[in-house]
Amino acid sequence: MQAGLLALSLVILVAVLGSILIWWGGNDARVAALTAADKRPVKVVITGTESAKEEVTDGGIAGLGIFKASGAITDRGTVTTYRGLTGANDSVILLRFVTKGRAGGITYMVKIDTTRRPVRPRWRIQSGTGAYKGLQGRGDESENATYTVSTLTGTVWH
Repeated sequence: MQAGLLALSLVILVAVLGSILIWWGGNDARVAALTAADKRPVKVVITGTESAKEEVTDGGIAGLGIFKASGAITDRGTVTTYRGLTGANDSVILLRFVTKGRAGGITYMVKIDTTRRPVRPRWRIQSGTGAYKGLQGRGDESENATYTVSTLTGTVWH
């Protein structure tokens, strides 16, 4: 009986400590400490990144802007967008959003296959630095009518 109470006490202690430590990072930046089985929703709004004077199709810089992340990641900062085309007749648009926030950086890769119907832009995390090192994620990307705001919605996990 005492062994069972001791085990239960340890489980409760671990749960309490885990809930205290689940958010880490500094300077108002948070990343949920997650496992692959514990995916959390995230929303990243990227603004003003199609600012190049000409349409970029070779993987070069398409623009500079800002981002704001909410949900499992709470951060904001700058973003550089790279744009390229690939596939038959340049039918696949590749966007690479390289963000730099208070807690580190995240590179999001977006693939838009224009030959598929309906067109469904998808993103995944390519890499992370600082508090985001090892972070994984994926989801859907959408843009406003003038391509000045991209919104990434999906899930992330460590």
